[in-house]
Amino acid sequence: MSEHPNITVINRMTKAVFENDRNTLSELFTGDMSFHVRGVTPNPGDYTGVDGFLGALGTLFELTNGNIKLEQLFCIADGEWATEWESALMGREGRTLEMKDLFVYRFEGGRISEMWMLSAAPPDAESFWS
Repeated sequence: MSEHPNITVINRMTKAVFENDRNTLSELFTGDMSFHVRGVTPNPGDYTGVDGFLGALGTLFELTNGNIKLEQLFCIADGEWATEWESALMGREGRTLEMKDLFVYRFEGGRISEMWMLSAAPPDAESFWS
């Protein structure tokens, strides 16, 4: 059984994020892609396009000095939608934070047009970012 095309796009996107590959992200996102971040992160809010997306995630990479490890626990897709559940382990100033993140994607023409990131963190997670 072959991988759903939306899952392929999501996996390419994750790789492009870690490689800071703006060109690939531009291919994978619609021009007006909206990124909604919710949960205990240093920058919850709504962002638009590749620049907004990279700006939001860039804060996480800056604060952790790139010490982020992700494990995709599952990813499913159907039609113009996909959902991903991942485990994120981050290090900062000798401390670690493990979170579970849920992503919901909406696709248009094989490209990500909307993305929701919902982070589930332990109760003391806010202190990790301060």
